[in-house]
Amino acid sequence: MNAFEALGADPLLLPALQRRGIVQPTAVQEGTLPAAHQGRDIVAVAPTGSGKTLAFLLPIAHRLRSEPPPRPKGGRVDPMHRLRAVVLAPTRELAQQIAREAEWLFGGTVLRALAAYGKTAISPQVQALRKGVDLLVATPGRMRELLEADACSLAWLRVLVVDEADRMLDMGFLPQVQAIADRCPTQRQTLLYTATLPKPVEELARSLVREPLRFGERVTAARAEPKAFDAADDLKTPLLLHLLQDAGRTGVLVFVRTRRRAGWVAEALHRNGIAVGSLHGDRSQKQREAALEGVTSGRLRVLVATDVAARGLHVPALRSVVNYDLPLVDQDLVHRLGRAGHGHAGFAEAFAFVDPAEGDRWRRLAKLCDLDARLAKMPEGLAPRAPRARAAARSPEAKETARRERARAEKRARRDRVESMRKLRDQQAASRGRLRGKQRGKPIDASMRPGKGVRG
Repeated sequence: MNAFEALGADPLLLPALQRRGIVQPTAVQEGTLPAAHQGRDIVAVAPTGSGKTLAFLLPIAHRLRSEPPPRPKGGRVDPMHRLRAVVLAPTRELAQQIAREAEWLFGGTVLRALAAYGKTAISPQVQALRKGVDLLVATPGRMRELLEADACSLAWLRVLVVDEADRMLDMGFLPQVQAIADRCPTQRQTLLYTATLPKPVEELARSLVREPLRFGERVTAARAEPKAFDAADDLKTPLLLHLLQDAGRTGVLVFVRTRRRAGWVAEALHRNGIAVGSLHGDRSQKQREAALEGVTSGRLRVLVATDVAARGLHVPALRSVVNYDLPLVDQDLVHRLGRAGHGHAGFAEAFAFVDPAEGDRWRRLAKLCDLDARLAKMPEGLAPRAPRARAAARSPEAKETARRERARAEKRARRDRVESMRKLRDQQAASRGRLRGKQRGKPIDASMRPGKGVRG
């Protein structure tokens, strides 16, 4: 018997797995698939690249095939009744990736999947839903837009998946996830996957699941043990170029702190003849897709990114992760290190550039992720910083300046989350005040009386 069939997988899906060369389940698949196929709720802590996408797509496919949508006698299935599974993903790249996985897994069946995400036209997604979709993979914002436009119904939902729940927290999406879950039937199966389990995510899980199977620890181990260098900020680019002198080092993902730094690091690599792309919040959807395709195809050797790429992306061509800047959010280091090693027989390597002023922060991150905190010296041939400048970087004043910069950045991030939640509450309040009768979605003047499709 096939290993996946022994875990309860639908035999009709096994050929698709075999064509992809997937013959042995990963730890998260082995630990959760039997319970998921039985209809139990799941709370799993597992890093990206551990196989969690198949861990929820296989049970979804099994349930969708075993519980088809209602069909009137002698009639056709209502397309609005076909939607029976929803996957919520924090980013459009992850939504696209999950939908692609579903498409090849559903090959040979009548099941259809669709990815829906913002910053693109909504009309093609609405048209696809009205033709009939069994699985919808969506970002929370676009999911709410589709519901408010009556483009889909959750009345027949059987499975709700929340993927990368801790990333949802960082991006301020938890209120939207909760609002969407409140519109789902209570008799449903809920699967929640996350790489870390902070308190707000734990509270969300308690509100969504019932007697779940729990898998994994609160913080997953880092995938690749990084080699950390004692590198002053003005030597980071020379050090990166030094590492890239190895022609065999391809599929390199470089994480920087800001979009501006992403721009000038990418420009520095380009001037040195290195094929490089960039990925951050200012890039359009077309530019993002082109950058990811370039790395996947091998046309681009390096991808410079902010933490917008830290979670969810499954790009087998990525082999090396460089933490050019340390992350502002501690848990993001786990997600960064999880980007490498999805392909190439699991090969992965990672590096971290630690400015002297960030020594204390690096030691805390290393302890959190159970990493070796020792710093390697700069390679020979790279000019070290002048002793006076290095001493100044280690001075209490420099450390205090760095601490204040981090505090300001974290404060801005918290303020942005609060602002996004405030806007969401305002939108919900406005929707409750506007959505009445046939004038749905349009403001109703206070002078209008009941009648003519307007309820008092």
